[in-house]
Amino acid sequence: MNPIEKVSNHPCLLLLLALLVSSFVACKKTELPKEESDVSPTTGTRSQFTADSIFLYARQTYLWNEALPDYQHFNPRSYTASGSDLLNFKQIVFAISQAKINPVTSKPFEQTGAPGHPKYSYIQLLNGASGTLAAVNAEGVGDDFGIEVSSSGSDLYLRMVYPGSAAARSGLLRGDKVMQVNGQHATAGMILSALQGQNLNLTLLKKDGTPQEVSLNKSTYQSSAVLKTAEYLSGGTKLGYLAIAQFSHLNNSKTVLDQVFAQFASSGITDLVVDLRYNGGGYVGTAKYLANLIAPRNLNGKVMFTEHFNAQMQEGKAGILKNQLYFDENNQPVYLNGRRATYADVDFTVKGNTYNFEKAGGLETVKNLYFIVGNQTASASEMLINSLKPYFKVSLIGQPTYGKPVGFFGIKIDRFQLYLSSFLIRNSAGIGDYFDGMPVDIAVEDDVTHDFGDENEAALNAVFKRLNVNVGKGQGKTMSVRESAPVVSLPGQVKHISAGKGIPGMIEERLKLKYIEN
Repeated sequence: MNPIEKVSNHPCLLLLLALLVSSFVACKKTELPKEESDVSPTTGTRSQFTADSIFLYARQTYLWNEALPDYQHFNPRSYTASGSDLLNFKQIVFAISQAKINPVTSKPFEQTGAPGHPKYSYIQLLNGASGTLAAVNAEGVGDDFGIEVSSSGSDLYLRMVYPGSAAARSGLLRGDKVMQVNGQHATAGMILSALQGQNLNLTLLKKDGTPQEVSLNKSTYQSSAVLKTAEYLSGGTKLGYLAIAQFSHLNNSKTVLDQVFAQFASSGITDLVVDLRYNGGGYVGTAKYLANLIAPRNLNGKVMFTEHFNAQMQEGKAGILKNQLYFDENNQPVYLNGRRATYADVDFTVKGNTYNFEKAGGLETVKNLYFIVGNQTASASEMLINSLKPYFKVSLIGQPTYGKPVGFFGIKIDRFQLYLSSFLIRNSAGIGDYFDGMPVDIAVEDDVTHDFGDENEAALNAVFKRLNVNVGKGQGKTMSVRESAPVVSLPGQVKHISAGKGIPGMIEERLKLKYIEN
Protein backbone atom coordinates (compact mmCIF):
# COMPACT_ATOMS: atom_id res chain seq x y z
CA MET A 1 0.00 0.00 0.00
CA ASN A 2 1.19 3.54 -0.67
CA PRO A 3 0.71 6.35 1.81
CA ILE A 4 -1.92 8.86 0.77
CA GLU A 5 -0.36 12.29 0.44
CA LYS A 6 -2.34 15.33 1.47
CA VAL A 7 -1.93 18.56 -0.44
CA SER A 8 -4.12 21.42 0.69
CA ASN A 9 -4.73 24.79 -0.89
CA HIS A 10 -6.39 26.11 2.25
CA PRO A 11 -3.57 27.31 4.55
CA CYS A 12 -4.01 27.85 8.28
CA LEU A 13 -0.45 28.95 8.84
CA LEU A 14 2.77 27.67 9.84
CA LEU A 15 4.20 24.34 9.05
CA LEU A 16 1.77 21.50 8.73
CA LEU A 17 -1.32 22.92 7.46
CA ALA A 18 -4.69 21.78 6.41
CA LEU A 19 -8.29 22.71 6.87
CA LEU A 20 -9.14 21.28 10.28
CA VAL A 21 -12.66 20.76 11.54
CA SER A 22 -13.85 19.50 14.88
CA SER A 23 -17.28 19.39 16.42
CA PHE A 24 -17.76 21.87 19.24
CA VAL A 25 -20.97 23.41 20.55
CA ALA A 26 -21.87 25.30 23.70
CA CYS A 27 -21.88 23.18 26.85
CA LYS A 28 -20.42 20.15 25.06
CA LYS A 29 -16.73 19.30 25.45
CA THR A 30 -14.68 18.14 22.49
CA GLU A 31 -14.63 14.33 22.61
CA LEU A 32 -11.36 13.18 24.12
CA PRO A 33 -9.63 9.83 24.06
CA LYS A 34 -10.18 7.70 27.15
CA GLU A 35 -6.78 8.39 28.64
CA GLU A 36 -7.51 12.15 28.71
CA SER A 37 -11.27 12.31 29.26
CA ASP A 38 -11.03 11.72 33.02
CA VAL A 39 -8.57 14.50 33.80
CA SER A 40 -10.88 17.49 33.32
CA PRO A 41 -14.46 18.32 34.32
CA THR A 42 -17.32 17.03 32.20
CA THR A 43 -19.51 20.07 32.82
CA GLY A 44 -18.89 23.74 32.29
CA THR A 45 -19.41 26.71 30.02
CA ARG A 46 -18.43 26.99 26.39
CA SER A 47 -15.43 29.14 27.35
CA GLN A 48 -14.31 26.67 30.01
CA PHE A 49 -14.46 23.76 27.57
CA THR A 50 -12.41 25.73 25.06
CA ALA A 51 -9.82 26.52 27.74
CA ASP A 52 -9.69 22.80 28.63
CA SER A 53 -9.26 21.78 25.00
CA ILE A 54 -6.38 24.21 24.41
CA PHE A 55 -4.43 22.64 27.24
CA LEU A 56 -5.38 19.04 26.45
CA TYR A 57 -4.28 19.42 22.82
CA ALA A 58 -1.00 20.86 24.08
CA ARG A 59 -0.55 17.88 26.41
CA GLN A 60 -0.33 15.64 23.34
CA THR A 61 0.80 17.76 20.38
CA TYR A 62 3.08 20.48 21.78
CA LEU A 63 6.69 19.91 20.76
CA TRP A 64 7.82 20.12 24.39
CA ASN A 65 4.75 18.44 25.92
CA GLU A 66 6.89 16.59 28.46
CA ALA A 67 7.47 19.92 30.24
CA LEU A 68 3.77 20.57 30.84
CA PRO A 69 2.15 19.84 34.20
CA ASP A 70 -1.03 17.79 34.47
CA TYR A 71 -4.46 19.34 34.09
CA GLN A 72 -5.09 19.88 37.80
CA HIS A 73 -1.83 21.74 38.36
CA PHE A 74 -2.16 23.87 35.22
CA ASN A 75 -5.88 24.58 35.74
CA PRO A 76 -6.73 26.21 32.37
CA ARG A 77 -10.09 27.43 33.69
CA SER A 78 -8.28 29.80 36.05
CA TYR A 79 -7.27 32.11 33.18
CA THR A 80 -10.21 34.52 33.32
CA ALA A 81 -8.76 37.94 34.10
CA SER A 82 -7.94 39.33 30.65
CA GLY A 83 -11.34 40.74 29.70
CA SER A 84 -12.35 38.49 26.78
CA ASP A 85 -12.28 34.85 25.78
CA LEU A 86 -9.61 35.41 23.13
CA LEU A 87 -7.33 37.32 25.51
CA ASN A 88 -7.81 34.67 28.20
CA PHE A 89 -6.99 31.91 25.71
CA LYS A 90 -3.89 33.81 24.60
CA GLN A 91 -2.72 33.80 28.21
CA ILE A 92 -3.20 30.02 28.34
CA VAL A 93 -1.12 29.63 25.18
CA PHE A 94 1.53 31.93 26.64
CA ALA A 95 1.70 29.89 29.85
CA ILE A 96 2.06 26.69 27.83
CA SER A 97 4.79 28.26 25.70
CA GLN A 98 6.94 29.20 28.69
CA ALA A 99 7.08 25.69 30.16
CA LYS A 100 10.15 24.39 28.36
CA ILE A 101 13.50 25.96 29.21
CA ASN A 102 16.28 26.14 26.65
CA PRO A 103 19.32 24.67 28.46
CA VAL A 104 21.67 26.85 26.41
CA THR A 105 20.09 30.15 27.46
CA SER A 106 18.29 29.10 30.68
CA LYS A 107 15.24 30.89 29.27
CA PRO A 108 12.05 29.51 27.70
CA PHE A 109 12.40 28.48 24.06
CA GLU A 110 9.42 30.72 23.28
CA GLN A 111 10.45 33.75 25.32
CA THR A 112 10.30 37.13 23.61
CA GLY A 113 10.82 40.71 24.70
CA ALA A 114 7.06 41.24 24.59
CA PRO A 115 5.38 40.12 27.84
CA GLY A 116 2.48 37.75 27.27
CA HIS A 117 3.44 36.96 23.67
CA PRO A 118 5.04 33.61 22.75
CA LYS A 119 7.74 33.60 20.14
CA TYR A 120 6.03 30.93 18.03
CA SER A 121 2.69 29.58 19.29
CA TYR A 122 -0.54 31.54 19.03
CA ILE A 123 -4.33 31.36 18.86
CA GLN A 124 -6.70 33.43 16.76
CA LEU A 125 -10.34 33.67 15.83
CA LEU A 126 -11.25 31.62 12.78
CA ASN A 127 -11.27 33.80 9.64
CA GLY A 128 -9.80 36.64 11.66
CA ALA A 129 -9.71 40.07 10.05
CA SER A 130 -6.48 40.98 8.29
CA GLY A 131 -4.45 44.04 9.15
CA THR A 132 -4.69 47.43 7.52
CA LEU A 133 -1.04 47.54 6.52
CA ALA A 134 0.48 45.81 3.53
CA ALA A 135 -0.17 42.12 4.10
CA VAL A 136 0.05 39.90 1.04
CA ASN A 137 -1.25 36.54 2.17
CA ALA A 138 0.01 33.02 1.53
CA GLU A 139 -1.87 32.84 -1.74
CA GLY A 140 -0.16 36.01 -2.99
CA VAL A 141 -3.27 38.18 -2.60
CA GLY A 142 -3.01 41.66 -1.09
CA ASP A 143 -5.73 44.04 0.05
CA ASP A 144 -4.00 47.33 0.78
CA PHE A 145 -1.99 50.13 -0.87
CA GLY A 146 0.94 47.79 -1.43
CA ILE A 147 3.63 49.72 0.46
CA GLU A 148 5.67 49.39 3.61
CA VAL A 149 7.64 52.29 5.05
CA SER A 150 10.80 52.55 7.16
CA SER A 151 12.46 55.48 8.88
CA SER A 152 16.16 56.24 8.71
CA GLY A 153 16.77 58.97 11.22
CA SER A 154 14.02 61.53 10.59
CA ASP A 155 13.58 60.51 6.95
CA LEU A 156 10.97 58.08 5.65
CA TYR A 157 11.52 55.68 2.74
CA LEU A 158 9.46 53.08 0.96
CA ARG A 159 11.09 49.82 1.96
CA MET A 160 8.68 47.56 0.06
CA VAL A 161 6.41 47.97 -2.94
CA TYR A 162 4.40 44.85 -3.63
CA PRO A 163 4.13 43.80 -7.29
CA GLY A 164 0.63 44.21 -8.70
CA SER A 165 -0.45 46.73 -6.06
CA ALA A 166 -1.72 50.27 -6.60
CA ALA A 167 1.70 51.55 -5.55
CA ALA A 168 3.52 49.35 -8.06
CA ARG A 169 1.14 50.35 -10.85
CA SER A 170 1.94 53.99 -10.05
CA GLY A 171 5.67 53.38 -10.52
CA LEU A 172 6.71 53.59 -6.88
CA LEU A 173 9.96 51.87 -5.90
CA ARG A 174 11.76 50.79 -2.77
CA GLY A 175 14.09 53.65 -1.85
CA ASP A 176 11.68 56.44 -2.80
CA LYS A 177 11.78 59.09 -0.08
CA VAL A 178 8.39 60.04 1.41
CA MET A 179 8.14 63.83 1.65
CA GLN A 180 4.43 64.48 2.23
CA VAL A 181 1.43 62.42 3.33
CA ASN A 182 -1.99 63.74 2.40
CA GLY A 183 -0.52 67.19 1.83
CA GLN A 184 1.38 67.41 5.12
CA HIS A 185 5.02 66.92 6.05
CA ALA A 186 5.57 63.19 6.45
CA THR A 187 6.10 61.72 9.90
CA ALA A 188 6.06 58.13 11.12
CA GLY A 189 2.84 58.65 13.06
CA MET A 190 1.18 60.30 10.10
CA ILE A 191 1.99 57.49 7.67
CA LEU A 192 0.75 54.87 10.14
CA SER A 193 -2.52 56.74 10.55
CA ALA A 194 -2.91 57.33 6.81
CA LEU A 195 -2.44 53.62 6.05
CA GLN A 196 -5.61 52.92 8.01
CA GLY A 197 -7.70 54.75 5.42
CA GLN A 198 -8.98 53.88 1.97
CA ASN A 199 -7.18 56.65 0.07
CA LEU A 200 -3.62 57.93 0.30
CA ASN A 201 -1.89 60.90 -1.33
CA LEU A 202 1.90 60.85 -1.33
CA THR A 203 4.63 63.18 -2.49
CA LEU A 204 7.89 61.32 -2.99
CA LEU A 205 11.41 62.11 -4.04
CA LYS A 206 12.81 59.68 -6.58
CA LYS A 207 16.42 58.52 -6.59
CA ASP A 208 17.29 60.91 -9.43
CA GLY A 209 15.99 63.87 -7.42
CA THR A 210 12.69 64.33 -9.24
CA PRO A 211 9.45 64.60 -7.22
CA GLN A 212 6.46 62.33 -7.79
CA GLU A 213 2.90 62.83 -6.59
CA VAL A 214 0.55 59.86 -6.47
CA SER A 215 -2.97 59.17 -5.28
CA LEU A 216 -3.51 55.58 -4.18
CA ASN A 217 -6.70 53.68 -3.47
CA LYS A 218 -6.68 50.59 -1.32
CA SER A 219 -7.52 47.60 -3.50
CA THR A 220 -7.30 43.84 -3.78
CA TYR A 221 -4.56 42.58 -6.09
CA GLN A 222 -2.62 39.47 -7.06
CA SER A 223 1.01 39.96 -6.18
CA SER A 224 4.15 38.07 -7.10
CA ALA A 225 6.50 36.43 -4.63
CA VAL A 226 9.43 37.61 -6.75
CA LEU A 227 10.28 41.26 -6.08
CA LYS A 228 13.30 41.68 -8.35
CA THR A 229 15.81 39.68 -10.36
CA ALA A 230 19.10 40.75 -11.91
CA GLU A 231 22.38 39.43 -13.29
CA TYR A 232 25.84 40.89 -12.72
CA LEU A 233 28.66 39.79 -14.99
CA SER A 234 32.40 40.42 -14.70
CA GLY A 235 35.06 38.14 -16.15
CA GLY A 236 34.51 34.62 -14.86
CA THR A 237 32.03 35.75 -12.19
CA LYS A 238 28.39 35.35 -13.16
CA LEU A 239 26.19 36.48 -10.29
CA GLY A 240 22.43 36.10 -10.19
CA TYR A 241 20.16 38.04 -7.82
CA LEU A 242 16.66 37.08 -6.68
CA ALA A 243 14.55 38.92 -4.08
CA ILE A 244 11.58 36.98 -2.72
CA ALA A 245 8.86 38.60 -0.60
CA GLN A 246 7.28 35.40 0.70
CA PHE A 247 6.85 31.77 -0.22
CA SER A 248 3.38 31.96 -1.74
CA HIS A 249 1.64 28.77 -2.79
CA LEU A 250 3.59 26.99 -5.51
CA ASN A 251 0.60 27.32 -7.85
CA ASN A 252 1.19 31.09 -7.73
CA SER A 253 4.99 30.98 -7.73
CA LYS A 254 6.16 28.14 -9.95
CA THR A 255 5.84 29.87 -13.33
CA VAL A 256 7.82 32.96 -12.37
CA LEU A 257 10.46 30.92 -10.52
CA ASP A 258 10.86 28.63 -13.52
CA GLN A 259 11.32 31.64 -15.80
CA VAL A 260 13.92 33.22 -13.52
CA PHE A 261 15.96 30.04 -13.20
CA ALA A 262 15.74 29.26 -16.92
CA GLN A 263 17.45 32.61 -17.50
CA PHE A 264 20.02 31.89 -14.78
CA ALA A 265 20.74 28.52 -16.39
CA SER A 266 21.12 30.13 -19.81
CA SER A 267 23.64 32.59 -18.37
CA GLY A 268 25.56 29.90 -16.48
CA ILE A 269 25.22 31.62 -13.10
CA THR A 270 27.96 30.48 -10.70
CA ASP A 271 27.14 32.67 -7.70
CA LEU A 272 23.60 33.34 -6.51
CA VAL A 273 22.23 35.99 -4.14
CA VAL A 274 18.81 35.21 -2.63
CA ASP A 275 17.35 38.22 -0.84
CA LEU A 276 15.13 37.03 2.03
CA ARG A 277 15.43 40.05 4.31
CA TYR A 278 11.64 40.46 4.70
CA ASN A 279 10.60 36.89 3.99
CA GLY A 280 8.84 35.54 7.07
CA GLY A 281 8.04 32.17 5.50
CA GLY A 282 5.07 30.65 3.73
CA TYR A 283 4.55 27.34 2.03
CA VAL A 284 7.30 24.84 2.77
CA GLY A 285 6.58 23.21 -0.60
CA THR A 286 7.54 26.45 -2.39
CA ALA A 287 10.75 26.85 -0.37
CA LYS A 288 11.54 23.20 -1.12
CA TYR A 289 10.94 23.80 -4.84
CA LEU A 290 13.33 26.77 -4.77
CA ALA A 291 15.97 24.57 -3.13
CA ASN A 292 15.51 22.04 -5.94
CA LEU A 293 15.92 24.79 -8.55
CA ILE A 294 19.21 25.82 -6.94
CA ALA A 295 20.64 22.36 -6.21
CA PRO A 296 22.45 20.35 -8.90
CA ARG A 297 21.13 17.02 -10.10
CA ASN A 298 23.80 15.08 -8.22
CA LEU A 299 22.01 15.90 -4.96
CA ASN A 300 18.94 13.93 -6.01
CA GLY A 301 17.93 11.50 -3.28
CA LYS A 302 20.01 13.18 -0.60
CA VAL A 303 18.25 14.49 2.50
CA MET A 304 17.09 18.10 2.36
CA PHE A 305 15.43 18.26 5.79
CA THR A 306 13.53 16.24 8.37
CA GLU A 307 10.67 17.13 10.71
CA HIS A 308 10.74 15.86 14.30
CA PHE A 309 7.52 15.67 16.34
CA ASN A 310 7.33 14.81 20.02
CA ALA A 311 7.68 11.16 21.03
CA GLN A 312 3.95 10.71 21.69
CA MET A 313 3.05 11.83 18.17
CA GLN A 314 5.82 9.77 16.56
CA GLU A 315 4.46 6.71 18.35
CA GLY A 316 0.96 7.41 17.05
CA LYS A 317 -0.44 7.99 20.55
CA ALA A 318 -1.83 11.51 20.14
CA GLY A 319 -5.37 10.20 20.23
CA ILE A 320 -6.89 13.62 20.69
CA LEU A 321 -6.20 14.25 16.99
CA LYS A 322 -9.12 11.95 16.19
CA ASN A 323 -11.18 15.10 16.65
CA GLN A 324 -9.48 16.88 13.74
CA LEU A 325 -10.85 15.70 10.40
CA TYR A 326 -8.56 15.24 7.40
CA PHE A 327 -9.43 16.76 4.00
CA ASP A 328 -7.88 16.34 0.56
CA GLU A 329 -6.50 19.05 -1.73
CA ASN A 330 -10.02 19.84 -2.94
CA ASN A 331 -11.29 20.26 0.61
CA GLN A 332 -13.14 16.96 0.35
CA PRO A 333 -13.29 14.37 3.14
CA VAL A 334 -10.99 11.34 2.95
CA TYR A 335 -12.24 7.87 3.90
CA LEU A 336 -10.12 5.00 5.15
CA ASN A 337 -11.74 1.58 5.36
CA GLY A 338 -15.16 3.19 5.27
CA ARG A 339 -14.52 5.78 8.00
CA ARG A 340 -13.49 9.43 7.96
CA ALA A 341 -9.73 9.98 8.08
CA THR A 342 -8.49 12.22 10.90
CA TYR A 343 -5.17 13.70 11.90
CA ALA A 344 -4.68 10.71 14.17
CA ASP A 345 -4.11 8.79 10.90
CA VAL A 346 -1.17 11.01 9.88
CA ASP A 347 2.33 9.54 9.93
CA PHE A 348 4.32 11.72 12.34
CA THR A 349 7.49 9.59 12.33
CA VAL A 350 10.83 11.05 11.27
CA LYS A 351 10.98 8.57 8.39
CA GLY A 352 7.56 9.68 7.20
CA ASN A 353 8.65 13.31 7.38
CA THR A 354 12.03 13.14 5.65
CA TYR A 355 12.28 15.12 2.42
CA ASN A 356 14.96 14.58 -0.23
CA PHE A 357 16.26 16.67 -3.11
CA GLU A 358 14.52 16.24 -6.48
CA LYS A 359 16.17 18.47 -9.07
CA ALA A 360 13.94 21.02 -10.82
CA GLY A 361 14.96 23.14 -13.79
CA GLY A 362 18.23 23.18 -15.69
CA LEU A 363 20.58 25.27 -13.52
CA GLU A 364 23.60 23.12 -12.60
CA THR A 365 26.38 25.64 -12.13
CA VAL A 366 25.81 27.35 -8.76
CA LYS A 367 28.84 27.05 -6.50
CA ASN A 368 28.37 29.82 -3.95
CA LEU A 369 25.23 31.07 -2.23
CA TYR A 370 24.69 34.43 -0.56
CA PHE A 371 21.55 35.08 1.47
CA ILE A 372 20.57 38.62 2.41
CA VAL A 373 18.74 38.29 5.71
CA GLY A 374 17.35 40.25 8.65
CA ASN A 375 15.29 39.83 11.79
CA GLN A 376 12.18 39.18 9.69
CA THR A 377 13.81 36.27 7.89
CA ALA A 378 12.08 33.31 9.50
CA SER A 379 10.59 29.84 9.24
CA ALA A 380 10.58 28.55 5.66
CA SER A 381 13.29 31.08 4.74
CA GLU A 382 15.55 29.80 7.51
CA MET A 383 14.67 26.24 6.53
CA LEU A 384 15.83 26.95 2.96
CA ILE A 385 19.16 28.33 4.15
CA ASN A 386 19.70 25.56 6.67
CA SER A 387 18.84 22.82 4.14
CA LEU A 388 21.41 24.07 1.63
CA LYS A 389 24.26 24.67 4.08
CA PRO A 390 25.55 21.06 4.09
CA TYR A 391 25.95 21.11 0.30
CA PHE A 392 27.06 24.65 -0.65
CA LYS A 393 29.38 27.40 0.46
CA VAL A 394 26.78 29.66 2.08
CA SER A 395 27.31 33.25 3.30
CA LEU A 396 24.74 35.33 5.19
CA ILE A 397 24.70 39.11 4.71
CA GLY A 398 22.68 41.58 6.76
CA GLN A 399 21.39 41.05 10.30
CA PRO A 400 20.76 37.83 12.29
CA THR A 401 17.57 36.00 11.38
CA TYR A 402 14.49 35.63 13.61
CA GLY A 403 15.19 32.08 14.78
CA LYS A 404 12.22 29.81 14.10
CA PRO A 405 13.20 26.19 13.49
CA VAL A 406 9.80 24.89 14.61
CA GLY A 407 6.53 24.25 12.82
CA PHE A 408 2.83 23.90 13.50
CA PHE A 409 -0.47 22.64 12.28
CA GLY A 410 -3.76 24.38 12.88
CA ILE A 411 -6.17 22.90 15.43
CA LYS A 412 -9.79 24.05 15.28
CA ILE A 413 -11.46 24.47 18.64
CA ASP A 414 -14.93 25.97 18.46
CA ARG A 415 -14.50 29.51 17.03
CA PHE A 416 -10.72 29.48 17.33
CA GLN A 417 -7.68 28.19 15.48
CA LEU A 418 -4.78 27.08 17.67
CA TYR A 419 -1.17 26.93 16.52
CA LEU A 420 1.22 25.24 18.94
CA SER A 421 4.88 24.55 18.20
CA SER A 422 4.63 20.95 17.05
CA PHE A 423 7.88 19.91 15.41
CA LEU A 424 11.52 20.81 14.98
CA ILE A 425 13.05 20.94 11.51
CA ARG A 426 16.65 19.76 10.93
CA ASN A 427 18.94 19.61 7.91
CA SER A 428 20.87 16.55 6.70
CA ALA A 429 23.62 17.25 9.24
CA GLY A 430 21.11 17.18 12.08
CA ILE A 431 21.35 20.94 12.65
CA GLY A 432 18.22 22.86 13.55
CA ASP A 433 18.76 24.56 16.91
CA TYR A 434 18.90 28.15 15.65
CA PHE A 435 16.33 29.38 18.17
CA ASP A 436 18.20 32.66 18.62
CA GLY A 437 18.53 33.20 14.89
CA MET A 438 21.26 32.49 12.37
CA PRO A 439 24.34 34.70 12.71
CA VAL A 440 25.59 36.60 9.67
CA ASP A 441 29.01 36.52 8.04
CA ILE A 442 28.89 40.21 7.14
CA ALA A 443 26.78 42.58 9.26
CA VAL A 444 25.00 45.20 7.16
CA GLU A 445 22.14 47.49 8.14
CA ASP A 446 19.04 47.38 5.98
CA ASP A 447 19.63 49.99 3.27
CA VAL A 448 16.12 51.31 2.59
CA THR A 449 17.50 54.15 0.49
CA HIS A 450 18.10 51.86 -2.51
CA ASP A 451 15.88 49.49 -4.46
CA PHE A 452 16.27 45.72 -4.44
CA GLY A 453 18.99 44.70 -6.86
CA ASP A 454 20.60 48.15 -6.98
CA GLU A 455 24.37 47.56 -7.11
CA ASN A 456 24.81 50.41 -4.61
CA GLU A 457 22.46 48.86 -2.05
CA ALA A 458 24.55 48.10 1.04
CA ALA A 459 23.90 44.35 1.39
CA LEU A 460 24.33 43.57 -2.31
CA ASN A 461 27.40 45.78 -2.43
CA ALA A 462 28.84 43.78 0.48
CA VAL A 463 28.50 40.65 -1.67
CA PHE A 464 30.42 42.35 -4.48
CA LYS A 465 33.14 43.32 -2.03
CA ARG A 466 33.33 39.75 -0.70
CA LEU A 467 33.80 38.53 -4.28
CA ASN A 468 36.55 41.14 -4.71
CA VAL A 469 35.54 41.93 -8.26
CA ASN A 470 34.32 44.83 -10.33
CA VAL A 471 30.85 43.86 -11.42
CA GLY A 472 29.04 44.86 -14.58
CA LYS A 473 25.25 44.75 -14.56
CA GLY A 474 23.92 43.58 -17.89
CA GLN A 475 25.58 44.61 -21.13
CA GLY A 476 28.24 47.27 -21.27
CA LYS A 477 27.78 48.68 -17.76
CA THR A 478 30.63 48.49 -15.28
CA MET A 479 31.03 49.72 -11.76
CA SER A 480 33.64 49.64 -9.04
CA VAL A 481 32.89 47.97 -5.76
CA ARG A 482 32.73 50.49 -2.94
CA GLU A 483 35.50 50.14 -0.39
CA SER A 484 33.83 49.82 3.00
CA ALA A 485 34.26 48.15 6.36
CA PRO A 486 32.55 44.80 6.92
CA VAL A 487 29.84 46.55 8.96
CA VAL A 488 27.86 49.13 6.99
CA SER A 489 25.58 51.58 8.83
CA LEU A 490 23.05 54.05 7.52
CA PRO A 491 22.59 57.54 8.97
CA GLY A 492 20.44 57.11 12.05
CA GLN A 493 18.68 53.98 13.19
CA VAL A 494 16.54 52.22 10.63
CA LYS A 495 13.09 51.43 11.99
CA HIS A 496 10.34 49.62 10.13
CA ILE A 497 7.26 51.60 11.01
CA SER A 498 4.74 49.90 8.75
CA ALA A 499 5.91 46.35 8.38
CA GLY A 500 3.24 44.21 6.76
CA LYS A 501 1.75 41.31 8.66
CA GLY A 502 2.28 38.95 5.75
CA ILE A 503 2.80 35.29 6.55
CA PRO A 504 3.71 34.53 10.18
CA GLY A 505 5.65 31.35 9.54
CA MET A 506 5.78 28.10 7.60
CA ILE A 507 2.94 26.26 5.97
CA GLU A 508 3.36 22.52 5.55
CA GLU A 509 0.82 20.97 3.22
CA ARG A 510 2.31 17.57 2.52
CA LEU A 511 1.00 15.55 5.46
CA LYS A 512 0.95 11.84 4.72
CA LEU A 513 -1.42 9.28 6.11
CA LYS A 514 -0.05 6.09 7.59
CA TYR A 515 -0.20 2.81 5.72
CA ILE A 516 -3.78 1.59 5.99
CA GLU A 517 -4.68 -1.98 5.13
CA ASN A 518 -8.14 -2.52 3.65
